[in-house]
Amino acid sequence: MKKLRSAVNIIAFGLLGASLIYMLTVCGDFPEEIGIHYGEDNEFDVIASKAFAFYPFVAGFGLCGIFSLLELAVRKAKKVGKNLSEEKTEFIRKAALIVLAAMKLFWSVFYSIWNYCVIHQIRMFTFGIPIRKFQTFPICIVLCGILAYDSYFRMKKSKKFITAAIIISVVFWAALVKITG
Repeated sequence: MKKLRSAVNIIAFGLLGASLIYMLTVCGDFPEEIGIHYGEDNEFDVIASKAFAFYPFVAGFGLCGIFSLLELAVRKAKKVGKNLSEEKTEFIRKAALIVLAAMKLFWSVFYSIWNYCVIHQIRMFTFGIPIRKFQTFPICIVLCGILAYDSYFRMKKSKKFITAAIIISVVFWAALVKITG
């Protein structure tokens, strides 16, 4: 688990750091006012001073920092529940750490892409999905963790709880995107 945590941190903060370094090398070429925020159609809806071009990096770094602090809190928590066995407590801890790591990776990639799009003043790339719907994807990650937890405690005979949780959450997210589309 420690190697996974280290790899996630290197990837997440490395992506954000690389996007910051890239931005610092090209920021002198920015016009005085640039687009920094995207609307429903993945086009810029906020134009601001070029000083605000660092907004995606700051937001991404801050969010990844919050997830890192939450990971630390989960690792340091001595007891999750009064009546839970050590095995169940460890499962909850690992599931929470995996969800937080997935969230950190998602948001670091998202904000690095956003940073790149701001640098080049291009439409936000979200695989053809409107940005507001794309930003709901982390709900799928959290739902997956909740379903894994619920399945673990309810379906004690089945060890396929994580696979079932992933399938259900992906179908749920796809339906959500389709319904709101």
